[in-house]
Amino acid sequence: MKKNVLKKFAAAALAAATVMSSMSVMAFADEAGESAETKGSVTITKYMSTSGTGDTLSTENYTGAAPTGEEYKLLKNVEFAYVKVGERVQVDTATSDSSQTEIQYTVTDENFLDAIGIKKAEVNKNFTQKTLNEKVSSSANKTKVINFVNTYKGANKTSTDENGTASFTELDLNALYVFAETDATNAALASDGSKVNVTKVSVPFLVSLPFTGSDGTTVTNLKVYPKNSTGEDSIDKKIVEGETEKVTTAANIGDTVNYKVTYSVPVTENGLESLVITDTMSKGLTFNESSDSVTVYNGDTKVDSKNYSVEKRVDSSTGEQIITITFTSEYCQSLPKDSTQEFTITYTATLNEKAVLGKTGNTNKVQLKYTNKGEDEKTISPDPDKEVKVFTYGIDLTKKGEGTDVLEGVKFELTNSENQPVNVLKNGTNNFYTPGGTSNEITTDNKGEIHIRGLKPGTYKLTETKTNDGYVLLKDPVEIVITQTNATTGEATAKVGSKNVTMIEDDGSLSFYIEIPFGCEAEVILPEQESKILEAGSYDFHIRTDKDYRALYSADTPYERLFADERAVEILKKYVPEIYYGTNRKDQEAMNKCLNDSKTRAALFRNPTENFDKAIGELRDIRA
Repeated sequence: MKKNVLKKFAAAALAAATVMSSMSVMAFADEAGESAETKGSVTITKYMSTSGTGDTLSTENYTGAAPTGEEYKLLKNVEFAYVKVGERVQVDTATSDSSQTEIQYTVTDENFLDAIGIKKAEVNKNFTQKTLNEKVSSSANKTKVINFVNTYKGANKTSTDENGTASFTELDLNALYVFAETDATNAALASDGSKVNVTKVSVPFLVSLPFTGSDGTTVTNLKVYPKNSTGEDSIDKKIVEGETEKVTTAANIGDTVNYKVTYSVPVTENGLESLVITDTMSKGLTFNESSDSVTVYNGDTKVDSKNYSVEKRVDSSTGEQIITITFTSEYCQSLPKDSTQEFTITYTATLNEKAVLGKTGNTNKVQLKYTNKGEDEKTISPDPDKEVKVFTYGIDLTKKGEGTDVLEGVKFELTNSENQPVNVLKNGTNNFYTPGGTSNEITTDNKGEIHIRGLKPGTYKLTETKTNDGYVLLKDPVEIVITQTNATTGEATAKVGSKNVTMIEDDGSLSFYIEIPFGCEAEVILPEQESKILEAGSYDFHIRTDKDYRALYSADTPYERLFADERAVEILKKYVPEIYYGTNRKDQEAMNKCLNDSKTRAALFRNPTENFDKAIGELRDIRA
């Protein structure tokens, strides 16, 4: 009669290991000498791999020799856990012709059997190491085993530390344990804390101590070196003009702007569940909804439009257009597992009459959201220092007669440097002219003023075609030159003829250029400044006033100023309460910081930044 005999011996770790052939590779020893140890341990040192085979465990992963090579980097914040599932036994396998024993394992946990595809009724029966290894290492059972460990691990869990290690002590000898990587969502490089996107977690593995390695060495304290496959997520956005890609551009109102978004999505071994691209356009941009406006490529292959939907909505509070491109779940699930997918999306928008003038720019912000099966949704945005902007500019002129008289109803024609008509539309609300329409005629209003908005840098001419009774037409056209001095920041200057004209800056400061004719003097009174008597000459003034003649606040306004204005406070409480309540009022350095600083920090740690953008948008609408 066969019987089970419990005996001390040095046998084995059952490594649920797969190499490229998916074969179990752990060596086993039938018997070794008595061990003086009463407890054992398992120390896991975690590495990342970009090879696509990072889930494997092979013989060398158990010998105590760490992997070498620049591609291997230590990972922290990866959780491992174990569950005791049985005992090691020596089974009498004698026959009528021979007497012998064999090491086997009594599985005492029916749920573990279920996870590896063996009927629960087989509980408390014995299995060979070969059978168990094949079941645990099977790709079909990997997720089930991990879920089993996650469910029954209790307190038997720990995460890799700053050295990439997780240690488990006080393990019973001759017991059978299953270990698994149970959570890699917070994986980061041990060296600098950089987040890592895990595409494939390491395989579960079985351990029974003491362990005899392939070199015959018996150890009670086992060292294991599993690896993760990793992939990088990224997103970037550019404006495309011909063959050139840039972050900023200048345009006329009515011009079409071409955008290109490139992004990488790491797909885990469990597959991709969702993929969404969100583009938030400032109210000065209008998304072009035509069927050919949006194109999507995965690598060099165009993605059929049936695999995604495009939705546009307008934020009622900010006027921003929010464009959402959502890929179908069927398409997401069809993407190769344990891979990194490279996408390119192109679409167009038109600069409209609500465009912001000057260096604030008309922004366009994109965001990537994706979810791999079994993980939380991840959100990433481009580098905040590479914000995409479209700049446009405007001019204000006053037509004067004799003395202080202003001339209403004087007509001009607007042309460009090549004397081609620049057709305009009149906005009835504020008497602004913007590019578009069918006529290039412009007429002074009841204050003798002309307001033209939405011009890109260049040379323009106003030719007087009709004037008031008693006046003669100007002999020469009025030349206007708008020069962009910094394409990145949008800074620009303007001249009418040979004279510089006033520019209002985004920070609320004002610039003035004043010329006083020879032989004259003049009293100059600037906003919120004491009057000055100036002699003949040319003068440049740059002043900051208490009252902002455009936007009071921007993304760079110090918190000290924002906290002093109840209007700004309400916006902060609405969108970023952590800033308002968490900023130390007694810390001057903290009070000198701004929303841009906090947004950059949030982006650095890959936290959502959309609420910062909403707060900045509403703050810019506050006026003196």
